[in-house]
Amino acid sequence: MLIRIIQIIALACLFSGCMQTRQIVKPPLAGDGELFLYCEPLPQDAGRLQFSVESVSAVREDGMEVPLTPGFKDFSLAEVQRQRLFAGGILPPGRYKGITVKLKSALLTGEEGKGRLLVPEQAYESKAMFTVFNGKATVVTMELRYREAMSDEISFRPVFTATVPPVPLPELTGYMTNRADNTITVFDKRSARIGAMIETGKGPAGIALDQVRMLAYVAMTGEDTVGVIDVRDNSFIDRIRLTPGDAPCFMAITPDAKLAVTANNRSNTASIIDLQSRVEVARLPVGIGAEFVLMDRNGRRAYVFNRLSNSITVIDLASRIVAGTLQTESGPLYGQFSRKGDRLFIYHDMSPNILVVTLDGQNITRRINAGIGVRSLKVNTATDQIYSGTGFGGIIDIYDPFTLMAVDFLNADGGVGYMTIDGDENNLLVIHPRNRLLRFINLIAKKDRGLMDTGAEPYDVVIFGER
Repeated sequence: MLIRIIQIIALACLFSGCMQTRQIVKPPLAGDGELFLYCEPLPQDAGRLQFSVESVSAVREDGMEVPLTPGFKDFSLAEVQRQRLFAGGILPPGRYKGITVKLKSALLTGEEGKGRLLVPEQAYESKAMFTVFNGKATVVTMELRYREAMSDEISFRPVFTATVPPVPLPELTGYMTNRADNTITVFDKRSARIGAMIETGKGPAGIALDQVRMLAYVAMTGEDTVGVIDVRDNSFIDRIRLTPGDAPCFMAITPDAKLAVTANNRSNTASIIDLQSRVEVARLPVGIGAEFVLMDRNGRRAYVFNRLSNSITVIDLASRIVAGTLQTESGPLYGQFSRKGDRLFIYHDMSPNILVVTLDGQNITRRINAGIGVRSLKVNTATDQIYSGTGFGGIIDIYDPFTLMAVDFLNADGGVGYMTIDGDENNLLVIHPRNRLLRFINLIAKKDRGLMDTGAEPYDVVIFGER
């Protein structure tokens, strides 16, 4: 019996969700700012070129150089076919005039094989005009000017054009939380390109979007708050205070965006928040290990998933009381409603089954054996098909809504975290937490439409036009 308990605890630690024991990688910025340096895809002309970077720095107007931390160092056309996060770092506020890159080596492939190119002994500075603000993030993209970098075929200089990218139009914008980086990635959902970064504070996790009032709300696990973001200019404008020790992990808002519900992991409670006054108006006890919360289609009930209690707490929002409890199998992590909203699909941490629960009688009517390791579930409300992804491997299974049998699959090339669907582009957006990637898969062609780098521990993603 003791061995069995130890095994369960070990597995729980291995597959734990929001509140897995971890250290926040990056402390709050305090009086500094932050720079995120992205590299544009290398031009086709650079197909024969390979080079390795030794160091990267940002240069202030007064000439002071601030070292950056490279995200990768080896460049080739195969490795840089898309926009990639090249380097970043904490910088003093102020105006900057350039980015310096010191090369380690460079190679050029010719008819007789690879030949070594001459590289500058000192770091080469490319002009880059940008400003770093106190407590905020700045994004700069760099594009290799190949013809100038290769003025002859015996030497290579890292000549780049640096620009601040445009913020995408609101209807094309997506937001992704990066828990260990204390940031939100703002991206163009059509082109899968970076638009901006938002500094948040400690541990941004679940995020919800009010598309009418142009506001986003993010559960700040490390601060016991809910952050408020004005998405018109991507500014962090307010914090809604919860009780110290709550550690809100996930949140959902009603369709009219008047109320929000947070799953508070450490205090085993759920908070009901009036979003107009931005205050907590009710606080209810739920099960142990509350991690996720779903809102029904009409905004009348919220469902809080209690991973360590093997239950789901049902909250009536009109009366602000606990209306009931659904018993599940071991370790309920998350779920999705069917297209009509009459069925709830639940996946688990410690069970191979996806439960199918009818909401009228709150009865388990079916068990889908999806195997151990399911980490994400998404119902396509256009077809009612169910997409199921595991935390390992690279396959997303597609289940028929009538037979509830796997009838197809998508290749994802990596463990799957959170998933959502872009109703405008008909793309499935897939977070790969371990690889720090966000993948865009077209549901008609069943092919990748884009791939972009995330920050550390990507957790949740929302977009305009979400299905």
